[in-house]
Amino acid sequence: MRVVVASDAVAGLTPAAASEQIARAFAERGVAVAVVPLAATGQGLREGVAACCPSAVFAAPTTTAELAEALAAGADQLVVDLSGLSVDDLGRSLFDADPADSLAQLRRSWAGRELTALVPEEEVERPLTGLSGHASTALRAEGADLNAILLADAEAERWAAELGVEPSQGSGAARGLGLILAAIGGQVTDPLTFLAARFDLAATMARADLVVTGAESLDFHALGGPVVKRVAQLAAAALRPVIAVVGRNFVSSRELRLGGFETAYPLVPAASTQNATPERLAEVAEQVASTWQW
Repeated sequence: MRVVVASDAVAGLTPAAASEQIARAFAERGVAVAVVPLAATGQGLREGVAACCPSAVFAAPTTTAELAEALAAGADQLVVDLSGLSVDDLGRSLFDADPADSLAQLRRSWAGRELTALVPEEEVERPLTGLSGHASTALRAEGADLNAILLADAEAERWAAELGVEPSQGSGAARGLGLILAAIGGQVTDPLTFLAARFDLAATMARADLVVTGAESLDFHALGGPVVKRVAQLAAAALRPVIAVVGRNFVSSRELRLGGFETAYPLVPAASTQNATPERLAEVAEQVASTWQW
């Protein structure tokens, strides 16, 4: 029997630690287990990148100055998480001198090297301008009026022209930094797509008999969050059964099936005031492993 375990954070453990805990229960029964640490943000993402790209440098800048430092550090492979980056100048502060010349220098310095920029999934194909561009989305979310959005759109067009870059899908990611990063040869993608591709998760699932995921809670609206949703989607595409080990379950059996799950195993009752613990996760994982065997 072959099992793939790809859990989000559970019982206060990081995705990698939670996945290892669940996997251990199966491995102790002689099951072949593949652990795939997936995460969309934070320490879990850092651990996932370290596991799939051990030679890569990981950076999570919060300012353009920190991003500039990471780009200049000389790494052969850089994975940069832009989810916490604060930028309001379309990346102009990345350049001290002439923007077009500075961009050309960055292009030359990144030739033959690998740069991956991780952004939220909804930003991966965000254009620089227009109704779904960075100004229309980011500024509208902040309460900007139409005039301010139109002015920001016009400024973005001028900036692209100044750089000599034709905006493409994804140029509006990270409030317009996608334009620069794509122009120097970087890939703009979301964390789960990146990790799933690097782990070759689709192919791994295709060879498995069972897929196990997990999350702190499971409800019909969020369905456990982005990790659980992505795992369920990939398992469905591979025609493999998927189950979930969760801190709390608020989803009925019918709703679970609609979400693509065979069943879910909660660590504590939904209405309980107790916290799910690593010890309880180990106990439930033992029960799950003893149930799903053939």
